[in-house]
Formats: sequence, C-alpha cells, structure tokens
Amino acid sequence: MKHPRTWAAVAAAGALALTTLAASPASASDDTDQDSGGLTTVVLNPELVPTLVNTLKVMPIAPGQLTAPGGAAQVSFPITRVKDGVISHAGGLRFTPVGGGTLAITRFDVNLNTGYLTANTRLNRTKVGRVNIFALGPVQPINGSAPACAGVPAGLTLTKDAANALGAPSFAGAFAGDACVVPATQTEDDD
Repeated sequence: MKHPRTWAAVAAAGALALTTLAASPASASDDTDQDSGGLTTVVLNPELVPTLVNTLKVMPIAPGQLTAPGGAAQVSFPITRVKDGVISHAGGLRFTPVGGGTLAITRFDVNLNTGYLTANTRLNRTKVGRVNIFALGPVQPINGSAPACAGVPAGLTLTKDAANALGAPSFAGAFAGDACVVPATQTEDDD
C-alpha cells in the first residue's frame, strides 16, 4: 500500500476518529452548551494501519492520542465543547505525505446537523481552512464485528471533497474506521 494516493486514505482514517464523535446524533444534546468533558475514540480500519504508521508516519497532535490496546489501533480526542449540535475536540493528527511535506488536521468538529466531521486543515503549513473530512454513517465490522462502544457509535467514510483535496479522488467513500463518542454527562442542575 505504498501508492501515493494511499496517504489520503490514511489521513481520512485519522480524521475518521474525530468524525465518529459527530456520528452520534443521540449522544450529545443538541440544544445544550457544555464547555468540556468526554472523549471520542476511533478504532481504525486495520487495512489502513500499516500505511498510516509506516508510510505516512502519522503522529497525534496533543492532546490527541494514538494507541493500540489489544492490538487494535485507535485514535482518541478529548471533547472540549458541545453546543447546538456541534461537538468540538482538542488535538489532531499530523501526516507525512508520500511525496514529502506535512498535512495537519486539528480542532475536529462533529456536526450532528450536517452529518460531517470537519477539521482545520494545513498543507505544508499553509492554511487550507475547515474541510469536511468524513461523512458519518452506520458502524461497519472491523475484524468480523463492530467495536464495543459505551457511547454513540458511528462509521466514518472519507468525503469526495477530502479525497479530491488529498489528490486521491478514488478514495471517496473509503471506510476509515468506527468512532465512539462519549460526551461527559451533564446534570440538570448546571446553570
């Protein structure tokens, strides 16, 4: 999988982790404002992991984390705010594209109103802007079953715009992984 277009799929997998959080329309109350708490975790499609780690040299941008509990690669990002159907996150992912340079995606927003995960995007340190990275959809099996989720699960697929921006239009619709969005519990007494 050392094809130049493969890095786009890898980038999508990283973004997928963030997008999964957004795929939980029932998880976060759309009309509340919660300033912090919770975590979104994305279990990555194992077919993409070798390319992400060995070829694209994916690295988390703190406080994001890349781990492999039980051998399953996953990325996680703290939830910083839930407001009006938008779940915001801290951290991000940095990639080294096959042809060189850098790609950074940060400050993921899962927008329950539009069904997309968006991210601030920089290519070779030049701001591209906020890009729809993943479409939120149904969870897909990974290694034969859906990953366990104590929150709201969602499958992440790379958008056509993201695939085109990455120079890999054939990766549009590629499955990046399954996300689990777990916002902090908000009490009725919070004023």
